[in-house]
Amino acid sequence: MKRWIEDLYVIYQKLEASEWREVKREIVNAQVNGCSGGEIYFLVLQQLLKIKREKASAYALIQREAESIIRFGANQTYLN
Repeated sequence: MKRWIEDLYVIYQKLEASEWREVKREIVNAQVNGCSGGEIYFLVLQQLLKIKREKASAYALIQREAESIIRFGANQTYLN
């Protein structure tokens, strides 16, 4: 099973290679502010959902990986 962090790195690469570098920095800041793995996941998830709502063009670029990260959380029994 692929880990969510692998999808996150693909997101970083896509955003870095596009005009959305600031969006990448926002996600990195969320990741860095987390202390534990679960907290990091929640902060990154929160940022991805914000991007989905507020920056549709950027989200379209990373949608496949972002949706994979969102599904990861839904599949964790302690998150349901």
